[in-house]
Amino acid sequence: MSPLSLRRRRALLVAALASGLSWRARAAAGAPATTPAGPPSAAGLEPPVRSRLLGMNLAPIAYWTAQFPFADLVKNSGGWSPRRKGQAKDAGTLEMTPDGYPARLEPDQSAALAVAWGNTGYPPGAYVVRWDGEGELGFPLTEAKVASRAPGRIVLDVARSQGPMFVSIEKTRPENPVRNLRFLWPGTETRHERDPFNPLFLARLAPFGTVRFMDWGRTNNSSMVRWSERARLGQLTWADGFGVPVETMIDLANRLQADPWLCVPHRADDEYVRALAELLKARLDPRRMATVEYSNEVWNGSFRQTWYAVEQARGAGFAVPSNMGSLWYAERTLRISDIFTQVFGAAPQRRWRTVVAGQAAWTKFAEDALGWKDLAKRVDALAIAPYFEALGDKPGAPALAGISPEQLLERMRAHIRGETRRRIVANAQLAARHGIKLVAYEAGPSDVTASVEPAERRNDLTARVAQAHASPAMRGVYREYLEAWFEAGGDLLNHYFDIGRGGHSGFWGALDRVTQDPATAPKYLALLDGVAAHPLAPR
Repeated sequence: MSPLSLRRRRALLVAALASGLSWRARAAAGAPATTPAGPPSAAGLEPPVRSRLLGMNLAPIAYWTAQFPFADLVKNSGGWSPRRKGQAKDAGTLEMTPDGYPARLEPDQSAALAVAWGNTGYPPGAYVVRWDGEGELGFPLTEAKVASRAPGRIVLDVARSQGPMFVSIEKTRPENPVRNLRFLWPGTETRHERDPFNPLFLARLAPFGTVRFMDWGRTNNSSMVRWSERARLGQLTWADGFGVPVETMIDLANRLQADPWLCVPHRADDEYVRALAELLKARLDPRRMATVEYSNEVWNGSFRQTWYAVEQARGAGFAVPSNMGSLWYAERTLRISDIFTQVFGAAPQRRWRTVVAGQAAWTKFAEDALGWKDLAKRVDALAIAPYFEALGDKPGAPALAGISPEQLLERMRAHIRGETRRRIVANAQLAARHGIKLVAYEAGPSDVTASVEPAERRNDLTARVAQAHASPAMRGVYREYLEAWFEAGGDLLNHYFDIGRGGHSGFWGALDRVTQDPATAPKYLALLDGVAAHPLAPR
């Protein structure tokens, strides 16, 4: 590929994504988009350049999200909180209907719902609020005015994106209570029922060929066992419980024409796995391939799934190498593969695959799993998370005192050239010995200031890390990272994660907020560089 064509691909991506347009690909990869500006089409987003080799994890669903994935902000809301006039603490309790709404209110009581938090980048504009039933709504703690009001419909004029946004039920008639509440992103009222996703969110995800739903499914520490317990489409919010419905995950993959990566909860029974396979077979576009992973980081002792696997392995009489449940993990992955094979049968086109996920820095877990029975012949890839870092893992390290953003960037480069590359090479060799691919279930920078500095010094270091991540030079760091991955033999790389502001707990987001101009996001720009350099790669 000539340098000119690569620059042209990058320019097309940045220009299109900055405007949030929809596209239809020309026959030749990288040909200019011809679809005029407007909302994304129902046929799915097909940007002028996209890649199978670059994927994306999705940030957790929460009322404080900067992701805003849904047209209806109620789906990422924080749930109902009772309020009482003149009382800050004793607001009573709320009696709820089976579908998650207040059945009645006590005198002077209301029920409030947070749909957005301050500084998350939601845009000014006209937000339409709709509902069924009889009652009155309010908007406490929200800088907005009511532009129009009609039965079951309010238009809220938000002049600036500052402070939280709440909606409250001030009155509700018990015989016909307020229900089916929708708080709609500007411009989505006429289309949200047939296309529930925020068009700007779709545009930001469009270049990536795989979407991993680990956090959307609240995989870590999940207590889900049965399919009947799963999240439902009709729930008030998907920010609690078991997260986003699998149906919605599949629909997003279809909408984007991307491959979904789904995580099976560690306690899920065989009937759950069978129902998941049947749903994927019936609902996922047959042109797409689903990756099915047993839980997430079963090697990681900070999660309940690890100790569950250890207990199950011991109960089954397996050895427990290094006190980790790698053999149970392998056995369960085999069982998942068996069930999917039964459901899908001998289809002419492969529509699913399984992976073994290990730790990048400790290959023993993956080695033991791949050596169990015939698992290495039944999986398609070894998956790791080859993070790079600037901070190290020693709390209070003297080297961090007064460190500059430029020095942090140089430490990132040194880690990529040293430890990160060594880890990738070691795992690529392990995958090659078993004749499978090396993929990254997660990837990117791991800069968690809470792990290395006490609270009294943390804010200063966090601010300097934020400057490093926002620096234009971060684009070059990311590009070197991607080059190291692919040169060492890596295949698909899923960045962790798409959208979210950084802080003490890490700077994971490629974008700080969904409304951010991509031209101001160096990490996102570097991922687009990777997409442009590896367009439309075949499986």
